[in-house]
Amino acid sequence: MLNRQHLTTLVFIWLAIVLLTSCGNTEPQGALVTVTYIVQIGDTLDEISYQFMGKSAAMRDVREFREGIIELNWETVFKDRQPHGLLMPGDRLQINYWK
Repeated sequence: MLNRQHLTTLVFIWLAIVLLTSCGNTEPQGALVTVTYIVQIGDTLDEISYQFMGKSAAMRDVREFREGIIELNWETVFKDRQPHGLLMPGDRLQINYWK
C-alpha cells in the first residue's frame, strides 16, 4: 500500500511527464485560412468573430479572436478610427482561422 509521501511523489512525477510532453503542442493542426469579409450594416466585431470561430478548428475566446481581427486589419481599417474597433459598412476585413 502506498503511503502519503509515495503518492505525492507519484503525482509530481505524473505532472512533470504531462507538462513535458504537452509543451510546444499548442499550434492547431491543419491549414490557416484567410478570407475577406465585407462588413454589412449592423455587423459587430463580436458577431463576426463568433461567425468565424464556428468555422475554426482552434478553440479561442471571442475577445482574443476579435482583437486578432483588429490587429490583422489595423493599417487598412482601424488605425484612424475612434472608438477602437469601429466598423463601417463596406469595410473589407481579412480574417484568419484554422481549418
